[in-house]
Amino acid sequence: MRKLKSISISAIVGMLALLTACSQKPDEVHYGSDECAHCKMMITNNRFASQIVTDTGKSIKFDAIECLADYTEEHKSELKTAKMWVSDFNNPGSWIEVGKANIVKSEVVKSPMGESLLAFENEDAMNEHLSEYPGEPVAWQSIVK
Repeated sequence: MRKLKSISISAIVGMLALLTACSQKPDEVHYGSDECAHCKMMITNNRFASQIVTDTGKSIKFDAIECLADYTEEHKSELKTAKMWVSDFNNPGSWIEVGKANIVKSEVVKSPMGESLLAFENEDAMNEHLSEYPGEPVAWQSIVK
């Protein structure tokens, strides 16, 4: 009986470790040393960073939303089950799933690659930004062709 309990506990611990290892949560970006997987530039600005986390938990990092979009387009078949994350422009370091992000193409805020795509956590934050700066909302589907 004692041996059976020990095996059960080991199995549960092993399954938890496996689930943790395959998490699709965003990974930490090391600004100033991590390289964009698409353009190969160093990721330096936490307001524009983005990343893909595969179903095996591998993080692929980018310096701008436009690099995430281009990479996604080029690797569609490999990324069907991956999750995509973008940095909240108003709260750098906070991540938003791409499908939940409110994306703006700004006319005055320049992103590292020049497409000037910004992500906001909710519509109110996006509208507040647009009331102060020119730009327009864009759908993720229109960015990824």
